[in-house]
Amino acid sequence: MNRRILAVLLIAGLTFLGLVIWWGLLRPGSFQAVDVEVRPGMPAIAILGQLEEMDLLPSASIGRAYLVVRGRDRALHYGWYRIPARSRPVDVLEQILDGRVTTLKVTIVEGTSAAEVGDLFTAHGLVSAGNWEALIQNTEAIQDLAPNAVSLEGYLYPDTYRFAVGLAQETAVQVMIDRFREVWSAEHRVGDQPWGTLEEIVTLASLVEAETAAPQERARIAGVFVNRLRRGMLLQCDPTVVYGLKRRNEWTGRLLRVHWLIDDPYNTYRYPGLPPGPINNPGRAALAAALHPEKNEYLYFVASPGGGHTFSRTLREHNRAVAEWQRSRR
Repeated sequence: MNRRILAVLLIAGLTFLGLVIWWGLLRPGSFQAVDVEVRPGMPAIAILGQLEEMDLLPSASIGRAYLVVRGRDRALHYGWYRIPARSRPVDVLEQILDGRVTTLKVTIVEGTSAAEVGDLFTAHGLVSAGNWEALIQNTEAIQDLAPNAVSLEGYLYPDTYRFAVGLAQETAVQVMIDRFREVWSAEHRVGDQPWGTLEEIVTLASLVEAETAAPQERARIAGVFVNRLRRGMLLQCDPTVVYGLKRRNEWTGRLLRVHWLIDDPYNTYRYPGLPPGPINNPGRAALAAALHPEKNEYLYFVASPGGGHTFSRTLREHNRAVAEWQRSRR
């Protein structure tokens, strides 16, 4: 057999092999959508074998051939994938090469506490390598911002996030901290001379967030608290007492006067100054209000019968406002 015939046969064989590979890669797959988990650290051969077992690839060998030809300088990304119905093997490989993982939307509203964030993460299937409480107590990620922070409370910025299904809670927490940094940098103007440290401002913002949802009141309430701080008055902020009760697992859903006496550092009816740290995770508006509190002479505020709050300069005015509020509730 001469060389010309051998060359023709070789070319024909390679062409046939190529057609087999491409037919295998282009044939439609399952009639139903399929969920695939590519675990961190899985080698490519193991991933291809898994796809073959799930009938998403005709064979791991064909998958390897595709990666050699089309997957150069590209890696198969780990994560959860929802493979659409009738996806061709080439579509499956491209989806994993592109890292088009299945994502879920998680919305953290302003004023959500760190404990509540943990509950949301668990409910959405975000996994943790350890204990959530221990994770929140690790403040290494914010040492440059808040060296005296007692936890990550206050720095898990409330927003709507798109997280990959199966993402580690540790990674999600870092994303929220990074978002806090962005917002803080945007709100903290160059040349500003804040009235307190970043930790004090974030703590005050959490109090403002807990006290009102009215945009026009935030800076005013921040101003009231700053006035009281400067005069050495107790802040007497009910949400701080609730926070103290919750962290002691003593919250029953109703705040009573007797709770003002609990010996807890977050009880601002008993301990002067700001509490040891934030009591929730404040949003942009509350942070802006705490950074730039309204300059006023108010020292008191109480809920108003018509909605919002009534602000007073003297204790006598405040007592009248409290009496009016109590009458409206009868």
